[in-house]
Order: sequence, then C-alpha cells, then structure tokens
Amino acid sequence: MGFFQWEWWAVAALLLLIAEIFVPGFFLVCFGIGCAFSALAASLDASATVQLLVFSASSLTAFFTVRPLMMKPFMKTDMKTGADALAGRKARVTQEFDGMRMGRVSIDGDDWRAEAQGEHPLHVGDSVEVVRVESNTLIVKPLS
Repeated sequence: MGFFQWEWWAVAALLLLIAEIFVPGFFLVCFGIGCAFSALAASLDASATVQLLVFSASSLTAFFTVRPLMMKPFMKTDMKTGADALAGRKARVTQEFDGMRMGRVSIDGDDWRAEAQGEHPLHVGDSVEVVRVESNTLIVKPLS
C-alpha cells in the first residue's frame, strides 16, 4: 500500500512544527499550518493543483494572521537600547574630573566622556549616576 498524499502533507506539517522549535520568528509554523490544510484537502481527494493552492493560500493567511498574534508577546516597543539605555545607570569614575567638570566614567566596561552635574569634586573610583546623554557625553551626578 504505501503512503497516500495526505500522509505526506501530515508528515511535512509535523516536521515543520517541530523545526519551528529551533528557528526563531514563527515562520515555519505558517508552512506547517499550510501543510495541515493541504493534508485535509488531500484526504478529501482534491487534485494536486488544488492541494498546492490550498497550501499557498493557507500558509499566506497564517503568515498574516497567526504569526502576528504569536509574535505580539515578544515585541516590546518600550525597550531602550544603546546610549538611550544609559540614563539612570550607575558608573565608576576612571579619570578625575578637571576644573571644567569634564572627566571619564566606565559602564559595563565601556569608557565614556562625562560631564559632572553640580560642583562636587569627583575622583577615580567614585560612583556616579548617569542623568542623561548628550551626543557622546554622559551627564553624571555623584551618588550620595
């Protein structure tokens, strides 16, 4: 006897759904859904052309409906990155601040040019907090 067409579609659907575990983006699951619908069409004795059309239409529909629903919990729009993420962080002074209130601080191993806010002298090893970022300069204040 051997496999019928619907069984091939079903096996492909299962393999794609399993492969989705190892690939980010919920992309393969859309093709798995397309294979599942094609397996249903094949089990109803649809022609190969109809099976391919069902696969294409259902995969495309899943890509624009199911995928966004599955991706929504993983999309964070309020996440700050780069220099924007430095405000409010603590840093350590690596070069004393001179009379112009300019010096250098280190955050996570990165050395930044910094400007002190206020008149407190800052020495190497002092802890400071980043108030804001202006271009490539951090505006810092001493931790009390």
